[in-house]
Amino acid sequence: MSITKSQTEKIGSIFNGNRFIIPTYQRKYSWTDTERKALWQDIEESIKDKMNHFVGTLSFKENKSIGLSTDTVYEIIDGQQRITTIFILLKVLIDKISNEDVKKNQLSAFIGSHNNLKLQPLGIDGEFLNQLLFKPETLDAEKINKRSQKFMFSAKKLFTAFSNSLTETEIEERIIFIRDNIEVLVFNVVSQAQAVKMFSIINDRGLPLRILDKTKSILMLYSTLHLKEKLNDNINNSFEKIFDAYDDLLVCREKLGILGRLEENTIFTQHYYSSRKLFSSTWNNRDGADTIFDNLKVKCEELKDRPDELKLFIADYLEDFEKFAVSYSNLVQEVETKVIYQKTFRYLEFTATLYPLLVRLYMQGKLDDLLPILETIEVRVYKLRGTNPIADMYWLSSHISEYNLTVEEIKGHLVSFSEKFVNNHVFRTYLEGAIYGNGAVKYILSEYSNGNHNIEIYKDYQVEHIFSKDPNYDTTSYGFADDYDYEKNRLGNLSLLEKGINIGLGNLPPINKVNGYLKSTNTEIRNLAGQIQKGNFDKLNVDSRRDDIIEFSIIRFNLD
Repeated sequence: MSITKSQTEKIGSIFNGNRFIIPTYQRKYSWTDTERKALWQDIEESIKDKMNHFVGTLSFKENKSIGLSTDTVYEIIDGQQRITTIFILLKVLIDKISNEDVKKNQLSAFIGSHNNLKLQPLGIDGEFLNQLLFKPETLDAEKINKRSQKFMFSAKKLFTAFSNSLTETEIEERIIFIRDNIEVLVFNVVSQAQAVKMFSIINDRGLPLRILDKTKSILMLYSTLHLKEKLNDNINNSFEKIFDAYDDLLVCREKLGILGRLEENTIFTQHYYSSRKLFSSTWNNRDGADTIFDNLKVKCEELKDRPDELKLFIADYLEDFEKFAVSYSNLVQEVETKVIYQKTFRYLEFTATLYPLLVRLYMQGKLDDLLPILETIEVRVYKLRGTNPIADMYWLSSHISEYNLTVEEIKGHLVSFSEKFVNNHVFRTYLEGAIYGNGAVKYILSEYSNGNHNIEIYKDYQVEHIFSKDPNYDTTSYGFADDYDYEKNRLGNLSLLEKGINIGLGNLPPINKVNGYLKSTNTEIRNLAGQIQKGNFDKLNVDSRRDDIIEFSIIRFNLD
């Protein structure tokens, strides 16, 4: 059954006699349990209220049928998140029908068969969906690495849990409701140009267009309308790689516990901050994602009547953004395996402001040589001083992408940057103060204790007050004066101790913490236990220890 050009359709009539493909350039499946639960609840409430349920708009482009198939094949332009979710839900419900003949009939009408699905994402996600729906026992959840595949697996798991409590009559009721009472507004477009126009204006009810979708859409629009579709394939291919790179970054973020609140806006804006050459007239290091997107549209609009220049700009932007996104993903994936990246990326955790520069240096093969000075900048400026200067860093990120600077030239810029914000005198001054709670303290103490801890141990460490934070003893008997509230938080009175051990020590004096310290994996605090056990450990020892740590830090995090 062909889908008419524009009308409201039932889900049942859409799948009847039709097949759908999700092209590789589309973003991958990304609905979470939040959206899936909302769909389930909408269905439940609509059944209870005896009402139809409208799920938004779908946009298709008819393709030629393959081989002798009598089904019409459609390319999904917009709406694949909802279609995929409903498709998985239907398969879960149909699997629970006990009558094998009825089950076979329903599968044939709505789902298809093994290796011949009615909904087929192209590429490896298609292979995964087929396996998930027909051979789920062959999947190992722990080995699913692609984010889109994790989401599809979670969708089936969620709907299975929800449907397990239903009777067979209730299962049939929901299948019939989805078939006959879920409605969509369908747009069946006939050309790529029409498809692009439609995609650029549709408001997806379930998951609004995000910045990468909008960027791809606007570039496709200008390529289609003003370049006779010459760059459409380039745009599709580049954004397939950009979408995959972003999804891989999210998987790495969860796995490695880095990158903070990374989102699509992050990779989009960080690329912009390091590509001033592409936006010479509008580039501003404080622009947000919406402004950057507007700048992109303005640039395309300015060039639309000069097709050669428009083509060059879009091609340059695509090439640079793709390389940036893929390099970003490759860099973060190497963090897990490359020894020299472990401490700076996972223990210290570079501030987001540094990532445009880190990625550009990685792209140029210069990151490894400059890692020590970047570590020093992170410790001194971003962690210890607690500032987040962006203008100089984004300028340098763009500067090195525009000009072929040597490692020494880039190092000169980085040294000047650090001297501007935290030179050795300022560094020492900060280290002298009461810095408990400062973002650099844990890393400095880890390095001072030789820092050969694995990530699990490092994450478990807490910053311990040797003379307690809230002592249950008289601190003046250990040489402290009335300024103990200041002195207790200085560097010499701080060390690293496992959380479980630290909790058990409470507010005891140092001599009563010795047994606990001796249980630690931290060699430095075990040695400290020996010093305390020796006797007469007081403020003078803490002051001497502070001087040692400061001198160590000046040498360890130097600007040479």
